[in-house]
Amino acid sequence: MTDQAQLSTAWLRQACHTRRKVNVGWWLARAMPLLVVAGVLGFAVIFVLRSRGMELGWSQVWPWVASVFAALMLTGWLLARRQFISSSQALVRLESELQLHNALTTAAASRGVWPALVAKVDDGWRWRWRAVGGPVISFAASLALAVWLPVAQDVEAKGPTVEPQAWAQMEDWLEKLKEDKIVTEEEKEEQLAKIAELRNQPPEKWFSHESLNAGDTLKEQLQRDIKQMAQNLSTAERSLNALKNYADQLSVEAKEQLLKDFDQALADMKSSALELDPELLKSIAALDPKNLKGLTQEQMKQLSESMKKKAGSCNGMCKNPGFLGDGEGEDDELADLLKKNGQGQGDGEGPGNGGITRGPGTAPLTLSDEENNFGTNKNEAVSNTDLSRAQVGDMLALQNGRHGVDKSAKGPQAAGVVQDAGQGGEQVWRESLTPEEKAVLKRVFR
Repeated sequence: MTDQAQLSTAWLRQACHTRRKVNVGWWLARAMPLLVVAGVLGFAVIFVLRSRGMELGWSQVWPWVASVFAALMLTGWLLARRQFISSSQALVRLESELQLHNALTTAAASRGVWPALVAKVDDGWRWRWRAVGGPVISFAASLALAVWLPVAQDVEAKGPTVEPQAWAQMEDWLEKLKEDKIVTEEEKEEQLAKIAELRNQPPEKWFSHESLNAGDTLKEQLQRDIKQMAQNLSTAERSLNALKNYADQLSVEAKEQLLKDFDQALADMKSSALELDPELLKSIAALDPKNLKGLTQEQMKQLSESMKKKAGSCNGMCKNPGFLGDGEGEDDELADLLKKNGQGQGDGEGPGNGGITRGPGTAPLTLSDEENNFGTNKNEAVSNTDLSRAQVGDMLALQNGRHGVDKSAKGPQAAGVVQDAGQGGEQVWRESLTPEEKAVLKRVFR
């Protein structure tokens, strides 16, 4: 290869290097502002999402960061491509900086020879690394700070932290049934799965109409199943106890009814939606109510007490809360306490006066048996002599009166008696005309 060929290759390689440097510079100049703006917006979005309760880690964020970074760099390249230079323009730049007086352009056009290479080729461009690295570092630091910065979560955005009361009450029932060995662990988990299905919905929907209705329905169904189980256990226990201890004193019809009740209770326990503990069910089903003599008194007592205890536990869960003082709920003690007079300090009657001998305490919150007469049954007349504000339709007065009835005796009279026979033509025909009709007749018959 000749010297000119080597010089041509070297100068063109230097021109390509300059061209790439200039084009990359324009590309970064257009992309860097976009990175700064994207970093600020990304920080705001991630910070708001985390403050609203969304768990965002770097593993969830970095794919989005990479995608946004690539999109911004592509956008910067599209904006800067109009300012990219070619290799011939790079040769002109080298000529200008090295003062070669168009020698490179002339040689590239095959109109001259390539000049000799200088010791250090300087195209006059310098990288400003702070201007280039600053936006990139700012973009990465903003997103990293948004991910790692501790934030106070918005309580309202997270939704209620308190669950509906029915869920906790059902869980307490199931735990009690499991502790008393009334149901199995599998049955308990099956019922808890239904509650978990309600809990898995978004917290802001826990107290919606649909969620509360579903929870109340599930609670009522569970309560009915527990109550039915208690009735079946009580029925089976009473039937066995009567057949064991009073079989000789019962009539044939009574024995048949007891056997029928026991069989029906056993069948209901086997087909119940709330499955009874298999060991208890097996021990009850193994009994022959027609022949209980094989059981000792101790065995019968133990089985009877077990069934009675389990039935009592079920009845305790299904107890109706009732209304205040109706005698059907657990609040009757409160009602009795409110009815009592004299639970406070002192010996006075009625509410106290605030002193150290303040009487029996606060006033009772129940209805009194004594009737108070506030005079509401007394009617009084109301009158107003000022008629300046009277309106049409207002009643001015109300009086008692009677119709004037003519009570003089009247004799029989002939119907259709003519009092006035009329005169002239009126004896033949009389016509009553309206004023318009009379005017028409006057114009016609003048």
